[in-house]
Formats: sequence, structure tokens, C-alpha cells
Amino acid sequence: MDVLEKRHLLIERGQPYESEFIYLKRKLSIGRFGASPAPGIAFHIPLVSRQHCVIDCECSAPQLMDLGSKHGTCLNGIPLVPNKNYSLNHGDQITLVNGMISMKYMVTNSFETLDYDPVTPVSRPSANFIEVYEVLQKVRLRETDIHFSHKEFQCFQLLYASLGQFVSKEEMKRHVWNERAWIDGRVPDVGSDELNSLIYRVRKKLSPWLQIESVLRKGFVMSALDADHHL
Repeated sequence: MDVLEKRHLLIERGQPYESEFIYLKRKLSIGRFGASPAPGIAFHIPLVSRQHCVIDCECSAPQLMDLGSKHGTCLNGIPLVPNKNYSLNHGDQITLVNGMISMKYMVTNSFETLDYDPVTPVSRPSANFIEVYEVLQKVRLRETDIHFSHKEFQCFQLLYASLGQFVSKEEMKRHVWNERAWIDGRVPDVGSDELNSLIYRVRKKLSPWLQIESVLRKGFVMSALDADHHL
């Protein structure tokens, strides 16, 4: 009996596909929701380019190519040169936008089942619940426009990209205050009052649609409030 190989993409991190398996057959483009033509996988994350990268399974050895995206694609932690093909192997890790999107390429045969660590489901806003305008630094929640300062919007972007997942204070500082020099992995010099003030302002603007919870004074988690009513 012939053994057939099946190729899959496990979305480990990235709304709205988190914890889903995508069956790969031909060419699959990956980009941002609202792009035209629509990509095969469209993430609701503003930092993802409209046409970010593509996985080509039509050749004997599947290939990954970055399409000149603004914030880059990495394969096993190595940044890709735009418009160049890279071969994919079982277990390879694909990340977009400095890890905001994380995917794993997997190959199984017809007799195997896929095993992976389960991800706790979270309430995910639908496309008509929230619209994100990166250039204007605003979001529209249930037809209500919410405007942010530059750092408030950066804070929102990081938390929304990690919806339902823990974001450490260190990760927040690196993302929002990246203009402050830090060397050898050191975290930017941001005081607790400055960080807490930022979180307070963003939390207040997003209420009552999205909430930001502090976790053991070590970081934050964003989640949707009253999912049955709002989503």
C-alpha cells in the first residue's frame, strides 16, 4: 500500500487562525486581512504586509519565499532574503513580524496522526467587530472610532497580536520604547510609572470591548469582554 505524505501548517500564534491546522496542497499566500487579491491566509494584524510571503507546494520540495514584506519573515530564526526560495523541512518554524506570527511546517504520512500541544481557546473578535487602521493609528470597535498616540497604538498592536496570550513587561518595553538604546539584550530603561500609565490609558480607551489584565506584576493579557454580546 502506498504511503501518502500530507503537508500541514500549524498556526501556533496569529489571529484569527491560532491553533488551527492548514492543509497545504498548492501555492498558499500569506498576508493581511483586507488585501486584494485576498491571501490564502489573512491575519488580522496590521504589521503583516498585504502580501507577506508564500509557500509553494507544487514543486517536489516545498519552498518558502518572503515577498518583500516590510517587517520580514524568518525560517528557524533566520531572516529570509526577499524574493528568494528556501526549502521547507518537517518541523521548520516560520515566524513573521518578529514572532507576532508563529507557524510550524509539518509532514505526516497517511497512517500518522498529528500531535501538538493544545492551545487554550480564546474569544476572538470577528472581522466586523474590530477594524485596525495602522496609518491613522486608530481602531474602530463596533463602529466607534478610538484614536491612539503613537506609543498607545504600539501597545495595542502588540497585545492584540497576542490576544489571549501573556505578554511580558520586557517584551512590551522593547516593542513600544525601541528607540531607547539597549545593548546585549538589555531592556530599555522604562520606569514602572511610565509603563503603568501607558497601560492605563490604552485599557481605558478599549473599555468596554477589550480588557487588559495584569498578570502577577510580570506582564499583561488582552481578551475580549462579553464575547457573546459583542462578537
